[in-house]
This record gives sequence, C-alpha cells and structure tokens, in this order.
Amino acid sequence: MAAAIGIDIGGTFIDIVVADAGAIHLVKVPSTPEVPENGVLNGLRALIESGTIVPRRVRRIAHGSTVATNALLEGTWAKTALVTTRGFRDVVEIGRQNRPSLYDLSVERPPAIVPRDLRFEVTERIDASGCVLTPLDLNEVRGLVPLLRERGVRAVAVVLLFSYLNPAHERAVGRLLSDALDCPVTLSCDVLPEFREYERTSTTVVCAALRPVVGDYLGRLERGAARVGLPRRWQIMQSSGAVTSAGNAQEEPARILLSGPAGGVEGARAVGRLCGETNLITMDMGGTSCDVALVLDGRVGRTSAGDVGGYPVALRMTEIHTIGAGGGSIAWIDRGGALRVGPQSAGAQPGPACYGRGGERATITDAHLVLGHLLPDAPLGGLERLDEEAAREAVAEIADRLGIGIEEAALGMLEVADAAMERAIRVISVERGHDPREFSLLAFGGAGPLHAVSIARRLSIPCVIVPAAAGVLSAFGLLAAEIGREGSRSLVRPISRVDLAEANEIIGELRASAGAALRAEGIDPGLIRHAVSVDLRYVGQSHEINLGILGEQLDGVALSGVLDAFHRTHEARFGHAAPEEDIELVTVRVRSIAPPEPLDLERIDRGTCRAPRSAASWFDRKGPVPTQVIDRRRLTDGETFDGPAILLGDDATLVVPPGARARADCHGTLMLEVS
Repeated sequence: MAAAIGIDIGGTFIDIVVADAGAIHLVKVPSTPEVPENGVLNGLRALIESGTIVPRRVRRIAHGSTVATNALLEGTWAKTALVTTRGFRDVVEIGRQNRPSLYDLSVERPPAIVPRDLRFEVTERIDASGCVLTPLDLNEVRGLVPLLRERGVRAVAVVLLFSYLNPAHERAVGRLLSDALDCPVTLSCDVLPEFREYERTSTTVVCAALRPVVGDYLGRLERGAARVGLPRRWQIMQSSGAVTSAGNAQEEPARILLSGPAGGVEGARAVGRLCGETNLITMDMGGTSCDVALVLDGRVGRTSAGDVGGYPVALRMTEIHTIGAGGGSIAWIDRGGALRVGPQSAGAQPGPACYGRGGERATITDAHLVLGHLLPDAPLGGLERLDEEAAREAVAEIADRLGIGIEEAALGMLEVADAAMERAIRVISVERGHDPREFSLLAFGGAGPLHAVSIARRLSIPCVIVPAAAGVLSAFGLLAAEIGREGSRSLVRPISRVDLAEANEIIGELRASAGAALRAEGIDPGLIRHAVSVDLRYVGQSHEINLGILGEQLDGVALSGVLDAFHRTHEARFGHAAPEEDIELVTVRVRSIAPPEPLDLERIDRGTCRAPRSAASWFDRKGPVPTQVIDRRRLTDGETFDGPAILLGDDATLVVPPGARARADCHGTLMLEVS
C-alpha cells in the first residue's frame, strides 16, 4: 500500500499526518509564518531523516494552506487590472448598500483590490437574455495591451455584463489578452458563471489577484519537495471540503481560502461516522482562532455567500464561523477595567510566555499551565519543556491589575474565552433553528480538547467526542476528504418558465466538465459521482436556499420533491412559508466527487507510553484537586474512567473535569458524558 501525507498549516504549528502501510503517524512542528513553505519542507525533511516518511512510497500529498487567506487579509496580493463593460468599472468599489455595522459611523471598508486607475472599460453589451446588443470592439481591447504592460500588472480579471448567459465576448477578450500579455488572465465565466454583478466581480478579482501569489508558493513547495524525492504533484484542500490538484488551485485560488478549516470539518465528519454520530457541532481551537461548524444528518453545511476580510467570495465553501480565540490568544484589560482575551495572538513567534521564545504577555496556554491542565514536562510541537515560572509571571501581571490571585485570573481568562466560543456555537446552531442539546460536540485542534467539556456544559450538550488525532485532525481530514470539483450556472427564472431540457443540458455540461477534470487528475471514471442541487427562492426575495435533488437529472418527480423541501426548509429556517407564492429557480449546481483512499484509524502510531501519575489541578475557585494523569495511548477499547483527569497525547491534551465520565473506543476516540 502506498503512503499518503496530509499537511495543514496553522498560526502556531504545522500538523502532519503520514499514512503508510496501514499505520498513521501524527506530527506537529512549529510554523514559519514569514516563509510558510520553510516550515513544511523542514518538517518533511525531518520525517524523512527519521524514517517516518519513505519518499519512494509516497503516492500523494494533500495540503491545507493559509497562503491565499493571509495574502487577502494582509493586502499582499499581486498588482491586478480589471477589464469590464463600459459604465461598470466602479461596481467592485460601490458594492452593496448593506453595512456590517449599521450604526457605526466610523466603519472603514477594506481597500479595493483593483484601484480605479487599473480598471478599464471596453465597448460591448449583452442583455439579460444573453443576446448581443453591442458587438465587442476588439480594437479597444488591443489598445489596453500597452497600458497593462506599462503599468506592470501581474494579473488581469475580465468581468463583462451577463457573461454567465453568453460568454462569447468575455472569452474573446481573454484570448486576446492571454496571447499578448505574460501574466494570467481570469474570466468570470470560468470562475463564477452566476448573476449578481458585485459578487461575481469581487470573486473574479480575488481569484485573479491571488493567482501569482498562490502559484509562486505552490511552485516553491513542489520544487522543494522534489529535491528530497517526494512527488511534485500535490493536492490542495478547497473551501468546499474536497481536495483538488495543485494546478487547479493555482488557476482558481479563491476556492482555497478556507482550506485548513474545511479539512478539519471533513476530518470531524469522518470521525463522527466511525462513532455513529451524524449530528455534530465541530470545534477546532488552534493557536490563533477557533472555528465552529455544524454537521446535520452527516452532511456539512455549505454556502455561496462567503466573505473573507470584507471581500465577497461567492464560491461554494463550508459554513464555518471563526473567532479570535486560540491557545495563543492574549489576555488584556480594556479601558473599562474588564478582562478580555484575543483576538490578538502570540502566534508561533514569540508564542505564549511558557514557550520560552521571548513572549511576555499572558495567553490561554499560559493559563492552562498555571492551573495544572498542561504539564511542564509534556509539551507539544517539538518543545523540550514548558516554562511554568514564565507563565505565572505573565498571568500575575493580569492578576495584579484585577486585584485577584494568579489562579483566579487564569480561571477568568478561560471563562472569557469559553464565553466567546459559546457565542460562536450559538450563531451556527440556535440562531439557525438547531438545538445544541440534540448534537454531540466534536472538539479538536491543539487547544480544543482543553475546553470541550466546559463549552458543552454551557450549552447543555450531553456528549463530547475527542478523536485520537485531535491535535492534527485538519491534516487527517485532508486525507479523509473526497476529491472533487464544484460547478454552477445561473438561470434566474420562475419555476413555471423553466425548460427542463435546458436545465438538464446545463447539468450535463457541468458534469462533463468536472468529470473530464477529475479524469485528468487520474481518477477512475467509475468512482465519480455527481450531486445536483438548485438555489430556490420566492419571487421577489433577495436570498436563496440551496437544496439537493434526487438523482442526477431534473425531471418532474425531482422538481416536485425539491419544491416541497423548499417550503419546509424555509419554514424551519425563517419561521414561515408561503406555498401559494411562486418560486424562482436561480442557479443550478453540480458537485462532482470521488471517494478518498480508506484510512485505518486503528493503526495510529502509539509510540512509547508515559507512566500514570497524579497532579494538582484547578477547575474552579475552590482550589486545586488531585487529578489523575493518563497517557491516552494506554487506553484500551471500552475502558472508562471519571474525571478529574488530564489525558496526555503527542498532538493535544484533554481535560476531563470533575463530574465527567470518559470512555475509549477501538479507534482511540474518547466519548465523554457531560453532566
């Protein structure tokens, strides 16, 4: 059996999972935010030198990258030009009327990715039915070539009006500019053939601006891997929860903006299936942030209304709510004298004070060490030891300002962080009509298992699941995820006027395009499956609901079923439905996927177990209590124990507070009953 490697870059650590010969090895190494590929390559070289990775056996490498996200958030995208229909060059800056904070008069919108002097108009016009009103003036397009060269653009986005209905003009512009310029040209009809000019323009511009950045990064990564004998062809996790080839990720980098978090949700879903739990709230708490998502009946929620750093990205992505709460989140006192935690993070450098890398400000990790939830001689991520004295000094500064004891300040820090994570979970559950008590909380990430039971108690969630690979589950999810593509096209017409033959022709084209792309990646055609869905709304509404249809064609039976489902879903989500109102079909979508290679979770490398011992840990303000310290690798199938306990692992530490009971299964997963 060939080997596979999953690599996820976080703010503090790089998580690596190596699956080889039925065994799974879990590794955490420090990340290198300034040059992200260095940390990845350093980790791979170390694993090759230790014999954990045998290069000739590696068949595939799947990667979750933050490079696209960081470039968008930090404004380090490539210099990009926009070519659009005459009269529409300011669409990308005008945006929409809605504001993120209605009564905040000082809100500053993020800067336009393409400044006005790099937005160019051309004469052409296609109407709302796809017919040509004004032919494209190719001479105007040719006249743009010297301007684009003179201004040194590294990427060009082309967005023409109604190109999702008739892409002829857009493709003509694309061909001419691609032949004349030495830079990538991105067409909206390829990236997002859907209506809504602002979202389509924004998404295409984001995609174009990130292509040089992501292309350069993946090129350096693949070349570095090739130098140590690893495959040059990598797979990249997409925001939609399916992996794709590195080549496709370079062509459409806007699809990988939620790469790492999406991998975590897929890993959580895989663990849930093994445990027989299909309703999950996933909580991924790492070094800098906490990502929460909801899995209902085994299905992950996805949206087309994404927003990253204030820039709309209307591509399908996993519905994930993120807040700035992680192990490296810094505690501080606001002007009103209240204790706050995050969103600022100590990150990988200098990291928490206890890491001994120069950090001096108190973080969540320092608080756990002060309270005895983390042990100085059981660090993660290659550290030799945690500095308890440095952690106490950092937390003491907070305690002095609040006029309380050090342990009380540390408990307060955890309570503030827990409250923020509770609110985040309510956003994806209660605010969408779901009762958290009907779900299990699946916690992962380096810090997730430290807070899992506390969060569950706040929300009355009866069961917590902590997988064996909790600290590196996002990397594991990269190997457990499907391989796939997403395609879509807008129709925007009442159901009564939908031509089923036309709709099925679109579905057929989307299936054929995705199938050809997957076959080019080496996927067996017999393994490819196509899931068809449609976006529906009541006529006059400005938002849609996406619903899957039975089968791979839109016939009378499938249409009737999806219309009934629309009314039920609308009532569940918004509290009302209007069966007497006309329904509009807005967009047709096809998700084409192939299953991943199976992973044997029973063979996770256990390594050398630590001997059991005891510690004194704080769980409330009553003081420290005797706490058993258990190496997770010692647990056997069906073994149970009661808290308080600290469970040590090479990738994450689990806190089992008093009153909770834990049970291990054959996969190393822990199920905790929360009272």
